[in-house]
Amino acid sequence: MDLLIFITIYILATLALTYLSYKKGISWFLTFIISLIFTPVAGFIRYQSVKPIKVYKEARYKCKRCNYYFTEPSKFCPYCEKEGHHIPLHKVYVDMT
Repeated sequence: MDLLIFITIYILATLALTYLSYKKGISWFLTFIISLIFTPVAGFIRYQSVKPIKVYKEARYKCKRCNYYFTEPSKFCPYCEKEGHHIPLHKVYVDMT
């Protein structure tokens, strides 16, 4: 009976650390594996020591024909324009780290 309680607490602690890692934006799978194979204490040390990745959005301009991204705004895609096509660029936001 004591072993069953210990295993239940062990798995719940592992799942709690996995969820916290997911919410923090770090590798939840690695935290899960470390917590499961070693101990939840090792998973907690990993959770505390890793800083989350900061993601921000940056504006880019994309050509729908050649799928090339440009940082500077332009009316038409310069590469497609050389080939005689006048494809307007569309503003999109991409994730940057």
